[in-house]
Amino acid sequence: MTENGSRRFPIRYATQRWTDGKWLYGGLFVVGLVLIAFNLYQGRPIVSFVPVTVLCGAILVTFWLMQKFSYLEISDDGLRVRYLLRHLELPYTALARVRRQPLEVAFQPAERRRFVNRFVRRLGREPAAYIRLDRRQPDLVESAERKLGPRLVAGADIVVPIARVDEFVAEMKSRVRGQAS
Repeated sequence: MTENGSRRFPIRYATQRWTDGKWLYGGLFVVGLVLIAFNLYQGRPIVSFVPVTVLCGAILVTFWLMQKFSYLEISDDGLRVRYLLRHLELPYTALARVRRQPLEVAFQPAERRRFVNRFVRRLGREPAAYIRLDRRQPDLVESAERKLGPRLVAGADIVVPIARVDEFVAEMKSRVRGQAS
């Protein structure tokens, strides 16, 4: 447990998007800056380079912010799932169990295959956290799917590829067991 009572585990979808994007859009941004500087030095117009450079910079900032605002947070009050602008706060009493499985298991049923994108394919064999919601609480699963989206919610499970999965699962199991007592 940290000093402030909460721990964050980054969601790997956003981390991977940032890692991929920083090289492509970062490279384009640097090239744009070099072309602007070179054309300013030569006394040529730079109007055609500015929109592309600004767009690449805006995309870079967007991916960086997406990475910063995509995480699972364990606190004393409960579990917070935040993915981009979506978020869900769950008390520990709303959780039935937490386990670790490969991400691809959640996308094996035919009705879930349409949610497979390149990030899911890349992380498919990697471990993910499967957070089972308590089915006895009415509207909890529907609320989770509405707030987080169908890619993160598979049936009664919230399926999230995160960094340090084993650490997360171990801590969550102790908290979920502690609430059941």
